[in-house]
Amino acid sequence: MSDSTQEMMSRKSRYAPAALLSVCLLVAACAGRGGNGSPGSGASGGSGGNGAGSGATGSGGAGGTTIQPDSVGLALFNDTSLCQPGQVGATPMRRLSRIEYNDMVRDLGLDPSGTQPANQFVSEQKIDGNFNTNSYASISGTIFNQQYLQAAETLAAAAVANNLSSLVTCTTQDAACASQFISDFAGRAFRGQLDATESAALLTLYNNVRAVPFDFPTGIQAVITSVLTSPRFLFVLEFGQPPASGTPAEIPLAPLELATRLSLYLWRSLPDQTLTSAATGGHLVTASDVTTQATRMLADPKAADALHDFANQWLDIENMDAVTKDTQFGNWSAALAEELHLETLVTFSSTVLAATKNGLPDLLTSSSSYLNSDLVTFYNNPSAYAKNTTGPGAATDYKPTAVGSSSAPRMGVLTDGSVLAIHAHTSLPSPTKRGRMLRQQILCEQVPDPPASVGGKPIPAPPTTLTAGTTRAAYLQHVSADTACNGCHQYMDWLGFGFDNYDAIGAYITTENGAAVDSSGQFIQEPGSNDISGTFSGTTDMIQQLSASPQVDQCYALEQIRYALGRVESNSDACSAQQIYKTFSTSGSFNLQQLLIAVVSSNSFMNRTPVNAGGTCQ
Repeated sequence: MSDSTQEMMSRKSRYAPAALLSVCLLVAACAGRGGNGSPGSGASGGSGGNGAGSGATGSGGAGGTTIQPDSVGLALFNDTSLCQPGQVGATPMRRLSRIEYNDMVRDLGLDPSGTQPANQFVSEQKIDGNFNTNSYASISGTIFNQQYLQAAETLAAAAVANNLSSLVTCTTQDAACASQFISDFAGRAFRGQLDATESAALLTLYNNVRAVPFDFPTGIQAVITSVLTSPRFLFVLEFGQPPASGTPAEIPLAPLELATRLSLYLWRSLPDQTLTSAATGGHLVTASDVTTQATRMLADPKAADALHDFANQWLDIENMDAVTKDTQFGNWSAALAEELHLETLVTFSSTVLAATKNGLPDLLTSSSSYLNSDLVTFYNNPSAYAKNTTGPGAATDYKPTAVGSSSAPRMGVLTDGSVLAIHAHTSLPSPTKRGRMLRQQILCEQVPDPPASVGGKPIPAPPTTLTAGTTRAAYLQHVSADTACNGCHQYMDWLGFGFDNYDAIGAYITTENGAAVDSSGQFIQEPGSNDISGTFSGTTDMIQQLSASPQVDQCYALEQIRYALGRVESNSDACSAQQIYKTFSTSGSFNLQQLLIAVVSSNSFMNRTPVNAGGTCQ
C-alpha cells in the first residue's frame, strides 16, 4: 500500500466510526423507550400484549436492548372490550432489516450487480408470526457496527470506481457539485430527514478528504461511507408530529415518516420522488391520501419483491434455496429447490396483485400455480424429472398452470413443493414440522419449543428411515401411546398427517414401504379456541376446512399487521385491528389487496405513541 493510500484510508476512517459511535449512543439512549418516551414503560402502561407481559424495558447504557412484550394474538379481533379509541401500540425504534438494507442500497444506485451485502449481517430477531424485526434485538455482543462499516466502505469504493458518472450528474467536479450530490443522495438515503446541520457536516467531510493529495471521487466516496453508517440511514427514526396540547395517547406520524412506513411495508425500500413529493406537499395526511399512494405503489414492480419477503416469512420458507435431501431422491438438486421456492413467491405475489382482486380462499384453494417447464414435469411425473443443475431462470418464465389431478391432488400454496419440502426431514416427511407450520402460521396458535427431556429421558431424534410401515405409524406414538408427548403433539401431528401423501421433497405418493398412506386427521382445538374442530379425510378436505375458517382469516390479517408494523401487537392496537378485519371480511371476499390498503390506512399504521419533547431520544 502506498503512503498516499494509507493516508487516505486513515483520513476517511476518522468519519465513518464517528457515525457508528452515534448509532451506538442513539441506541443506548433509546433502549426500552416506552409509549411516552420514558425508559421501561411498555405499551399501555407497561403491560404486555395480553395484559400479562413484561412490557418494553431497557438496560440503559451502552448495549441496551428492548424486551419483546407478550403478543395479544387473535383476542385482538374478538375481544371488543380491548378497543379504546385514540390508542395505538408503542413502536420501538428499530434498525433496518437485511432486505431493507439491500433494497435501499440497490435503489440508491450503489449495488447494480446485486451483491446484497446485508445477507452477511447478523440476522434479525423473530417475533410471533415468524417475522424478522430489529425492534427488540439486542446490540450487545454483536458485530453489527463492524459489518455496517465494512459494507459501507465496500459499496462506496465500488460505486466510485465503477459507477460515479451515474451517481454524480453535474459536469464540474467541485464543491458545488458535491453539495448537490449530498442534497440528492443523502436526502434520499435519510428518507427526507436531511437537515442543514447534517448537510453541512457532510460537505465539511468532503472538503477535508478532497484536499490535496486527494480528489473529487475520493471525497464522494467518503460521503457515501458516512451516509451509510449514519443512524439516519440505519435506523427508522419516528417522532411524530408534536401534539397541539396535552399528552394524547397517539399522535400522527410526520408526513415523511409516514412515507417511509409506506415504502418499507409495500416496497421494503426507499420512498420514491412521487411519494416524497406527496409528503412534502401536504398530500399524505389523511387515510384517503394514504390509500391513493398505496394503490399506486402496489402497481409498481417493487411491490412484488416485498410480497416475496412476506411470503418467505409467513410460510417459513426463507431458507428453501439451501434445503438438501437424501441421495435416495435422485432428482433433487439445489436448482430444483430454487425453482420450487420461486414458484411459491411468484404465485403468492401474482395472486395478491392480480387485477381480479383475489381473496385469501383463492390463495389457499387454487387448482393452479405458477410453474416453469421443469416444475410441470416434477409435479406431474416426479420419476421422469431430470435433475436440474441450471437454476430457476427468471420469474417471467413462470406461468399460471393447472397443478394436481384427481389421482395426485394439489390445492393452493400449502401444497407447494417448497412448503412441503422445507417442513420435512432429509429422508422422511414430518407430520410434526408440517403441523406446527399450520398451527403457528395459519392458525396463529403458538406451540412451545420441545423440552430437552421428558420424564428425565432425552427426547430421541425423529426417525430418518422406515424399515416397515408408514411415517404416520411412526409418529402415532406422539399422539396416542406416549402421553408425555401428547400434550403438544396432538396439536401438530394430527394436522401434519393431512400432508402424508407428500414425501420429503413434496412429491405425491400413495404408499410407503408397500403400505397405503393415510392422510386423514383432525383439528384439535387449543384451550380457549372455539373455531375449527372435527376431522378431515385428506389434504384437500383439510385445506377446504381451513379456508372456510374465520380463525384462518383473522390469523392472516394479524400476520400482515405484525409484518407492517415490525413489532408485536398490543391491546392498544385493538381498534385498528378490528377495523382492518371488518374491511378485510367485507362481503366475505377477504380481498388480499384490500387488506393491505386497510392496514396502511389504519390508526396503528398512521400514528404512534408520543415521544416527550426534550426526552432522552430527542
